[in-house]
Amino acid sequence: MLTNTYKGLLFISSFLPLYILLMVQFSDFDKSIMYNLNEHKVAYSVLMGLIVVSVATFLYFIFCKMNKEENFGKVESVNNEVLTYFITYIVPLTTLKEDDINSIIINLILFFVIGVFYISENQFYLNVLFKFTGFNVYQDDNKKIIISKKPLVKISNKSHVKVKKLGNRIFLINKK
Repeated sequence: MLTNTYKGLLFISSFLPLYILLMVQFSDFDKSIMYNLNEHKVAYSVLMGLIVVSVATFLYFIFCKMNKEENFGKVESVNNEVLTYFITYIVPLTTLKEDDINSIIINLILFFVIGVFYISENQFYLNVLFKFTGFNVYQDDNKKIIISKKPLVKISNKSHVKVKKLGNRIFLINKK
């Protein structure tokens, strides 16, 4: 099972595309890269730190070992929930203005509130990086959440499937 700290890191990683979008938003493409790095050094440093944390955190899912067996009922895709989460929360956060303290405070509060919900409700499977790296998010008829690279037909109504238990009723299958 994942700790709240690791769930928090997964929350941070779920916003990786936002960090990249903000770096693009803060850039002046009429100026050199060095000019942009100097002009936005604090913002770029914070965003690069978040990108490194995001990538390092996410590597766990690619390399962790399956240590349990689980049975699954009929399975269906819930990938659309990931997209809904992404669109709902990413778009407002792109309004961040690095030189406006009110914008920074409002966005930090929004980020914090979303994070508390994400962690307390075990919503860490709503991470767009899963889709980018070939994982799908499924739910079986017993409300178990499955994050897997396997196609739906290889999981649905199967028993003794090797998994890593991530949370209450949330499982990872990282092998095809």
